[in-house]
Amino acid sequence: DATAVVLGGATGLGRAMAEGLAAHGATVCVVSRSHNKAKAAADAIGAQNSGRCWPCAADAASEASINRLRDTLSERYAGKLNIAINSAGINTRNPIEKIALAEFETIQRTNITGAFLYAKAMLPLFEAAGWGRLINITSIFASRSFPGRTSYASSKGALLQLTRTLAIEWAGKNITVNAISPGPFVTEMTRPLLDNKEAYEKFCEHVPMKRFAEPHELIPACLFLASPASSYVTGADILVDGGWTAT
Repeated sequence: DATAVVLGGATGLGRAMAEGLAAHGATVCVVSRSHNKAKAAADAIGAQNSGRCWPCAADAASEASINRLRDTLSERYAGKLNIAINSAGINTRNPIEKIALAEFETIQRTNITGAFLYAKAMLPLFEAAGWGRLINITSIFASRSFPGRTSYASSKGALLQLTRTLAIEWAGKNITVNAISPGPFVTEMTRPLLDNKEAYEKFCEHVPMKRFAEPHELIPACLFLASPASSYVTGADILVDGGWTAT
């Protein structure tokens, strides 16, 4: 059975992927900055999957915190951790003239520096296990954008390039590195838009399928990239966007 860790796994798309992995037999570590949120999610997922889920607190933006996570995983699952998902991310919406440097750097620190720290920390665990799957959750904003997305879109574009570079670096290590780029999904992050009918309908004009996806619709892409079926897939970006980027 595979063992997985999901950074940002307590809510939203990370929570959905943790649920999907546990339902398909993986032991899953749910990671959140808040131990209480991680525990609540792990308890709920574990109750449905024979206790195959446990919580851990870590801050993606902190090197010390991510290294502690690495050490915890190494002690608990020495030689057995094969799947690491990075779903940690934050977002703001402001035009550049209203973005303070501190705000911009906070977004970059979590979304791209955190991804770098996480990947670096997972490498020795994958090597100890003999193979690995690193999956970064990027965004269609890595290749598409709207006004007001300077901080977020630039961080996700960088994350996609980090994914591709690591795929090349680790190709000889039996480790694949791939990305999933979600389009609009029903999550806590998109709740303000969902609650505004006019804004929601206007946003959906960009989506050929004319709706936001439900979190469970991301699970199949995650399961594929985490499985042996994707053994020759690395450096890829799977778009789960209702056709948006095809327009």
